[in-house]
Amino acid sequence: MTVEPATLTRPQAAKDSQPFVPTGSFRDDPADFDYVEEEWFASGEADGHPYTTSVFVRRPRDAAKFSGTVVVEPLHAASAAPVWIYTSTYLMRSGHAWACVASQKSALEAFVKPSDEDRYASLDIWSDAPAMEAGVGGVAVPRDPAAMQARMEHMRRVNALSTPILAQAGAAIAERAGPFADLDVRDVILAGHSQTGGVVTEYILNGHDAHRHGFFPSGAPGVTFGPRDVPIVQVLSEGDISDPNRPGREGRGYRRDDSDETGDRYRLYELAGVAHMGTRNPPYSDNAMWQNDPIGTAGAVPKNTPMNSLPHGELFSMGMHHLVQWVADGVTPPRADRIDVGSDGLFTKDEAGNSRGGVRCAQMDVPRLKYLANPGFKDDGITPAFGVVGVEEPLPKDTLARLYENHADYVDRFNQRLDELIDQGWFLADDAEDSRNEAAKAEVP
Repeated sequence: MTVEPATLTRPQAAKDSQPFVPTGSFRDDPADFDYVEEEWFASGEADGHPYTTSVFVRRPRDAAKFSGTVVVEPLHAASAAPVWIYTSTYLMRSGHAWACVASQKSALEAFVKPSDEDRYASLDIWSDAPAMEAGVGGVAVPRDPAAMQARMEHMRRVNALSTPILAQAGAAIAERAGPFADLDVRDVILAGHSQTGGVVTEYILNGHDAHRHGFFPSGAPGVTFGPRDVPIVQVLSEGDISDPNRPGREGRGYRRDDSDETGDRYRLYELAGVAHMGTRNPPYSDNAMWQNDPIGTAGAVPKNTPMNSLPHGELFSMGMHHLVQWVADGVTPPRADRIDVGSDGLFTKDEAGNSRGGVRCAQMDVPRLKYLANPGFKDDGITPAFGVVGVEEPLPKDTLARLYENHADYVDRFNQRLDELIDQGWFLADDAEDSRNEAAKAEVP
């Protein structure tokens, strides 16, 4: 299927006008990696309807430092760019470029255009669906499954042109248009997490033949992916999949076998112990912010409890790295076990109370904490409720004393396990220092 590339142009805005920047905090400043940040407008015709929308780009200033890979991320319906939040350090140190496309009308109308009405007066995406309120909220917590499903269906109607817009923007990037004119673009990967993981899933199902290199659908397991002739690496946190009865995820029906076949390259990485959203680093590690958060965590997260500190972003970066290598160089990624499931459909636990199986990290295999991917439970007191963040609990001192001879023994075993995971491809060596420092400072008798 031939795709007409979008036209990429620089906005003609007043000198005091500033571009809309996707919300969310990430760890490193692009300037420290000599990355430039630019906004471009993408315009074209999607399914017979003209559109113009924004594309926010981060790329190496020096073309010689560009890897050849561009990761494209749809702007999230709540105005964020979660894939960038979690993998930005990896992307920048690797020389990859990144482009956030406001392909969804809901995000464009709720966040981009109101940020500067003059700058964005020309932006528009057609829809025949009624307008909707901003963000992904609007449904009480605990979330009513039927109400959530109705809202997601409404959002799909509002954002019906997202897939062709992403295809045309991707085609323009692949043809080195606009900000990529001086870069040797070889591969374009479409990635999304949570709500935009669903956007990427929709693209894989209905837009794959239009434009493709590789896909990274994370945090939104709703379908079983059939064979595709480009690599898919699907990363899911334990918090996404704890409840086997959640509508759309009954019985974890998204699960399928990994494959290396030419027409069916697929990996599924289930991250044991990890919550839907990463809370290892500030500001997300502050429990207080989740007591006031408008997306519904207030009342669902225990007060004065440490947030889940597992290396969420580092594990996402590992998955992204394997996808990039598979796409760019044909390097086959390792295969992972699924998280172990008991006869009740829930994940089985080890003596520390942490889940067995899945993609592991040293914090899980040499534990000093119990990691809860979902802090609450349903009325039965057993089945995890759906939550976006997790918490952690210290292991009893007698348990730690039984596990480790002393602090030095704990640190040695932690670093040994971390080295093994690096050698096996489950952790990136460049991300290891932070975990080693954590272990060295840990309060283990």
